Amino acid sequence: MIVVAVIGILAAIALPSYTEHVKASRRADAQRALMEADQFMRRFYSAKDTFKGAELPASMAQSPKEGAAAYNITLIENGDAVDEATAETTYTLRAVRTGSMSGDRCGDLSITQTGARSVSNNASGSELADCFKG
Repeated sequence: MIVVAVIGILAAIALPSYTEHVKASRRADAQRALMEADQFMRRFYSAKDTFKGAELPASMAQSPKEGAAAYNITLIENGDAVDEATAETTYTLRAVRTGSMSGDRCGDLSITQTGARSVSNNASGSELADCFKG
């Protein structure tokens, strides 16, 4: 009976730690996917001198690339900008939680064409530096 109690206590301590470690690795993968999409957008701009009309390839639509999605990567064109020139030179990429990560405390990560990163929809109030390193 004591062995069962000890195993139960160890499991109660280890399982949350393991779960947080898995989520942290999925957040790191989402960051990598956003950086890859950001590089795609920069190459698109170099070729066309505009972000207008850009679409992410299907291979960049989720993180991880294979298996069940933990994050969906979306391109938000800033086409509602005040002037057309701004609309052609700005964008935001967002990693939106889904599947097993939908309840993650850290929220959704966004990056703009300037490299500015931000977190949204984080109910726990977690900071960018607490959740997404780098």
